[in-house]
Amino acid sequence: MDALETLAVYVVSWLAVALALYAIRRDLVKGFILIMWSSEGVARLIKRAAERLSFVPLRVYLAVVLALFLLSAYSPYFPIPAGTGVAYMPGFLYILLRSTYQALAGLLHGASVQEVAVVGGQAAAVPLLPGITIPWDQLPYIALAIIVGVALHEFMHGYAAARHGIGLKSAGVFSAFFVLSGAFVEPDEEQLKSSPLGARVAVFASGVAANVVLALLALAVYLAGVHAGLGGAVVAGINPATAQLGLRQGDVVVAVNGCGISADVVVPDQLLATLNAMAGNPVGAPLCSPNQTITLVVKRGGELVDVGFPAESIYVGAPLTRLIYGGPMYDAGIRPGDIVTAIYGCGGAYRIYSSGQLISVIQNIVASGLCRPGDRVVVGILRDGKAENYTVTLGHNPDNYSRPFFGIYTDGLGQLGFDTSVFAASLFANTQFVKFVMWFFLINFGLALINALPIYPLDGGLLALAVLERYLGKDVARYTVYGVTAVLAAFLVFDSALGFVSGIYNQIFSLLR
Repeated sequence: MDALETLAVYVVSWLAVALALYAIRRDLVKGFILIMWSSEGVARLIKRAAERLSFVPLRVYLAVVLALFLLSAYSPYFPIPAGTGVAYMPGFLYILLRSTYQALAGLLHGASVQEVAVVGGQAAAVPLLPGITIPWDQLPYIALAIIVGVALHEFMHGYAAARHGIGLKSAGVFSAFFVLSGAFVEPDEEQLKSSPLGARVAVFASGVAANVVLALLALAVYLAGVHAGLGGAVVAGINPATAQLGLRQGDVVVAVNGCGISADVVVPDQLLATLNAMAGNPVGAPLCSPNQTITLVVKRGGELVDVGFPAESIYVGAPLTRLIYGGPMYDAGIRPGDIVTAIYGCGGAYRIYSSGQLISVIQNIVASGLCRPGDRVVVGILRDGKAENYTVTLGHNPDNYSRPFFGIYTDGLGQLGFDTSVFAASLFANTQFVKFVMWFFLINFGLALINALPIYPLDGGLLALAVLERYLGKDVARYTVYGVTAVLAAFLVFDSALGFVSGIYNQIFSLLR
């Protein structure tokens, strides 16, 4: 199903749901664009829950939720899951400002949109659209995380309001074409506006704080689970090149040993990263000889099994994903899609086992002066499984005219698994545990980041407005927040557009396959 067909499914499904609800209760459907349900009863339930949970001192509560709010987007670093441990991501506001500046600077200096998209897309806010930006099979994990995250987010807004004596008129849910969906708690606006600054800050910060807590809980569960052996790379599919190594569909690879490396595997990308390092990628010689054994520790039928294969099984050559048009190798007849397996000349016969080794060999040839522009070498390739040789006349390096030039892009070489049939990335998936916990973390982390930004009328914008009104007056505060909102919203839209161009969301979501 392509994007247009998926979009048609969204529209038809939305209209069907809207018409059904309209036939039952017309007040639920607003112009067939928005579906909204609200209830005073839910607001009363939130108030009663707040009364039962009133043992937390208000000053302590304010300090905790404000600290969690600041941790989300304004702290120098936020902890995120990484393998069997934790990595630290810079604060999102810093990423947004930095990536936008670097992207704009690149455009002003003549860089292409595709080049700056890699940088600017780092702060992209990509909508989760099953069938378009994410696979359909991820929908159950996302839906559960959104339901829990949004429900607790709004409950905490209501809890904070009730604790500070602010009335709640109603609470409910809404959706616009399924994409813009959420929940809301409607406080008494007059009481909220007349409340002390501390009360308003607590109300505005509580939703983000709730999502930060859920994200940190997901991180803790993730760490406990992977150390208990609940991670791994699941063999979700099989092809002949991978089957001949001894793997079976349903196997779960939990460790890789060999070539001086012993690594646990929690997610599929760890498996591929380890195998690529053994093969010499991104730059370097392979770590062991072709006849040495690489061993995968595999869960199979409730038992741990060793699956061994010779290292030469992953020494598949250097796949050319891109090639400089009109460059020496292109003019010799070599094309993208070919796999370089050898170079003959420049003082030797070089067997090429991987893209990293090809780069290393060329760097050594250039640095050692083993060839000069105009010299000829023979490049051995595989094309559609057939071995062929091409004579290449080396050109002049554009950056140093005296050095030889092969005409390849260093970022135009494929990696094991991502551009090869053996260990093809599409064959491997995360365990159910990792998918559930990672999506739970990502959704709640994302809800916290976006809502914490000082963009009106998001929580961060409302909080900023309340604080600035106290010290700058209503008019100055309003214009300041509106100005910041315009700038940051423009940055977010700009970076999100670059994210679509670069496809960075595919890289992120592929980690959760």
